[in-house]
Amino acid sequence: MERKNDAMDKSPKTLVALSLGALMATTTLACKDPEIKAGNRATRTVEASISTFDPDADVVLDLDKYGSERPDDYAVQQAFAQAYEPMDVCVLAAKERKHMAAESVLHDGMMDISIKLDGPKGKAMAVNASLPGKLDKDSTLKDCIRDAVGGVQFPSYDGPPVVVDFHTEVDAGYMDE
Repeated sequence: MERKNDAMDKSPKTLVALSLGALMATTTLACKDPEIKAGNRATRTVEASISTFDPDADVVLDLDKYGSERPDDYAVQQAFAQAYEPMDVCVLAAKERKHMAAESVLHDGMMDISIKLDGPKGKAMAVNASLPGKLDKDSTLKDCIRDAVGGVQFPSYDGPPVVVDFHTEVDAGYMDE
């Protein structure tokens, strides 16, 4: 008889544990869908294929892992110029999404781009982009620009990761008169 009471004492705990597990499993499965339903409309979660980085993070220099070279500034600037055309495509796509004419100006401000370079590979490890005004909240445009810069082949060098910064126009078609 005493055994039966022990089993009865454990059954409420087991029931709570099973209920909690079922709730967590349901929540996990519900969150796997990248589509976010808003009423009858679904919106896609946009993510760039290249990561961002914390520019204020401590840099650990492993002298055994990296050489002592630094990238040539002029060569990095020349390589960055390869990103202008893909970034223009991003701006043009943003104009289309906003139903603007191609020759109209999306924004006459400047954007800041920071790139963390992987020396031996000559590729961007991560890209941060800061756009002016309300454009900074346009994740589709921002991610497109980050991807455009992330696709550039930079000069390789035997040294630790280096952060390079660029300040350029959002809408290169815009000219001050």
